[in-house]
Amino acid sequence: MSTGQWVLIAAATWLVFTAAWQVCVTPRLRRFHDNDAILGFFTAAVVLWCRLAHRTRIEGLEHARSVPESGPVLYVGNHTNAIDPFIVQVGCRRMVHWLMAKDMMLPAFTDIWKLARVLPVDRTKTDSGPLRAALRLLKAGHCVGIFPEGRITRPPGTIRPFMDGVGMLATRGKPLVVPVFIHGTPDTESVTGSVLGPSHSTVRFLEPMRFEPGTPAVDATKAIHDAMVAASGWPALDDPMPLVLGDA
Repeated sequence: MSTGQWVLIAAATWLVFTAAWQVCVTPRLRRFHDNDAILGFFTAAVVLWCRLAHRTRIEGLEHARSVPESGPVLYVGNHTNAIDPFIVQVGCRRMVHWLMAKDMMLPAFTDIWKLARVLPVDRTKTDSGPLRAALRLLKAGHCVGIFPEGRITRPPGTIRPFMDGVGMLATRGKPLVVPVFIHGTPDTESVTGSVLGPSHSTVRFLEPMRFEPGTPAVDATKAIHDAMVAASGWPALDDPMPLVLGDA
């Protein structure tokens, strides 16, 4: 065939592929993530990476799948590693907006943080702004994720006290609360090493909880913490983790 014919075939193939993508793929990506196809594609890539590099295993699928397609949901996880929010997303049907330590948000990935709609938390200040932003998202019917231990827990295999902010979100935001137990992530202090893996990570979705209006935040915090300790079988330490910037 002539060069012109090859060009026509290539152009036709591209048009068919583009049309198929717009008709079959883009609508699914939009439905999956807040009507944003780019965000949906990014999240699909993250999920694929976690499946391949971290061999992410999802347990408690009946609880993960019980999350409604709309309405506020609060995911509460123990914090083992910088990869935690990404592997939790593997088991979620909807986009989760995570509260994240600002000092852990490497400048090189600024565009990714914006795309993922991360809620930055300045751990050097007492600032209720991120919690208020998370509460607004819940009241607007979105999914929010939080690691209430406040930072990566050391030594591994322990549960630290939960900060009261999680109880405030669980009561005032009126969400479905889904505790998530994480283990098997990379044993490293490096953010890059934790993301690149490899590992055999496991995410176990626990039975969802709801709190009646008027429930004290401290009671909600304790209930979620107790559920996490029971599911993990790990010892619950009494002292919060000390603040070490750059260690999540």
